[in-house]
Amino acid sequence: MQFRLGSFLYAAFPLFLLIQANADKAAAQAPQQTQRRDAISGMGVSVGIFGQLTQARTPITSLQDSNGLFTTQKSQSASPSAGVLGTFHQQFTRWLGYNVNVGYTRFTENYSYGTAYIPSAPPSTASSSSFTRGSIGTNVVETTVAIVAQGPRSRHFTTFAQFGGGGLFFVPFTHSDAYNRQVRPTMVFGVGMNYRLTDHFGIRAEYRGLFYKSPDFAPTLNSVPVTRLFTVTNQPVFGLTYTFGGRQPMRMARLGK
Repeated sequence: MQFRLGSFLYAAFPLFLLIQANADKAAAQAPQQTQRRDAISGMGVSVGIFGQLTQARTPITSLQDSNGLFTTQKSQSASPSAGVLGTFHQQFTRWLGYNVNVGYTRFTENYSYGTAYIPSAPPSTASSSSFTRGSIGTNVVETTVAIVAQGPRSRHFTTFAQFGGGGLFFVPFTHSDAYNRQVRPTMVFGVGMNYRLTDHFGIRAEYRGLFYKSPDFAPTLNSVPVTRLFTVTNQPVFGLTYTFGGRQPMRMARLGK
């Protein structure tokens, strides 16, 4: 009996070593597989609609001399519009990630230019004034990249802030014979929140701001008094999100350490 037990142990020892080696290999690969799953779970896309609201700019300059007062006023504004926004987002750690944004909208750029001259008393010359205005309809495509910092979170809610830059592509659809396509560098900033519905789907609400210089469309004809003024476009956005691999906050927490 002792001989048989010893023979069995002797024969089973290599098999035990093989099983132990496979177990050690699986244990070594487990963190890598977990990290890969964590990386996938930190990736997602969102599609939403936004409202475009651009505040009018009306700078006024005045020059006073011995003959009188000369005043100039420019204005630039954009008509309100709706648009669509697609975003790819990924987290490097629990607190830091990035967004790649592509958006589209269509609106009308409005411009005006006016001057007025008021002579001093007693008047040496007659007072005078002039005023012109015009509009250009344009398609606008946005491509931006932003760094994202995650804020406070709960089981279903996450918050974030973003800051980055990119470009706005203006393609006029009125006066196309007199005005050209134009690209404007832009700065993007904003804050938002996500609400988790399931492991994959959620709702996103955010505010985005775009800071850029308004286009003048490099005119070949001066039928519209175009100006180039720095402006801010406000975009409230509401959309749906899809997260690849599901949301696993505990694993993302370990990945971020």
